[in-house]
Amino acid sequence: MALNAIGEFTLNQTSNTFDIASGGGGTATINYEGTATDLGTVQGTLRCVFTEPGAAAGTCSWRGASFVDGGEVVGATGEGVWQKVDGQHKWRVYGVNLLSDGRILASEGEIDLATRSYNGTISEWG
Repeated sequence: MALNAIGEFTLNQTSNTFDIASGGGGTATINYEGTATDLGTVQGTLRCVFTEPGAAAGTCSWRGASFVDGGEVVGATGEGVWQKVDGQHKWRVYGVNLLSDGRILASEGEIDLATRSYNGTISEWG
């Protein structure tokens, strides 16, 4: 099955927290809101795990909901990876997301830590 691009997402950070684990690792928990093609308004939380201070990559998870035109609410659960963009205050994020309507979407995006934005593309297997 091939991936077919179906749209884009544009999200803005509303808040974040950092938790430190023993050994220097921890998590960044980032709340976002914005819009996505065919999904309407999106709200969700991205949780990025780092194994040590200054880590260049790690795992991440997404939990959120989309408020689609017509009153439908579509939940999303995703897992993926993040990696630091060399020389910049940015992270690349790659995820696979299971939606409550049965669709499985791939997302690829970039978090700009300076502007507190997360923008990218959405693809669907088909």
